[in-house]
Amino acid sequence: KSSNEDSIPSFRPFLSVATEHNSQNKPERNDSADQSPSSEVIFEEADCPKVEVLSEDGVPQKIVIHLQDGRLLEIACKY
Repeated sequence: KSSNEDSIPSFRPFLSVATEHNSQNKPERNDSADQSPSSEVIFEEADCPKVEVLSEDGVPQKIVIHLQDGRLLEIACKY
């Protein structure tokens, strides 16, 4: 029990807080041709799929999993 038993924090769904936060602090995008996604391999080990993250301005846009048979599994990151 806390010393402030009278004050009860308000409950808000996680997604509504994230949406409010993103809409307030979202920078305007400049869709110029010089912006290209950066690639970072976050997992690579022998006999395992390689996992790569494609980001724009430090924000993940896509996760690419390179399967052993040469196929790619692409997962879009929508916020």
